[in-house]
Amino acid sequence: MLKNILLALVLGLITACSPEQQAADSSQPGNTNSQRVASLSAPPAASEVPDFNLVFFLDPNGGPCQMQDAILLDMSDELKGKVNIRYVKTTVPDDRNLFYHYGIRALPTLLLADSSGKEIKRMPPGVKNAAHIRTLIQSIPRT
Repeated sequence: MLKNILLALVLGLITACSPEQQAADSSQPGNTNSQRVASLSAPPAASEVPDFNLVFFLDPNGGPCQMQDAILLDMSDELKGKVNIRYVKTTVPDDRNLFYHYGIRALPTLLLADSSGKEIKRMPPGVKNAAHIRTLIQSIPRT
């Protein structure tokens, strides 16, 4: 089963993303894996208010993932100051480690993690509406 999933991911990466899309993904600021992994595993900078990350595992070319992204963009003002939204894409080869680390097997998947990268709660795969995302955010531990 794991071999089939890995094969599907590799084939999806090879066929789903043209060199122009890869260049566009890697040229966008903040899209390097080292920054993304550091943001999930290292303490946030003092200027960053939120100590929690809403990690969004997605295939940028998939319809359901695009729908979920639109919902998150609509909620961006509401989520600001509560969580940092972190995108983990199938089209970024270095992001594979995060897919493996968290055991992501279906997309789109939303996961709430603390600043060290420890998983707090995960939503079942699939498109989640704003109410579901608010419920996930409410599971942030109060300190």
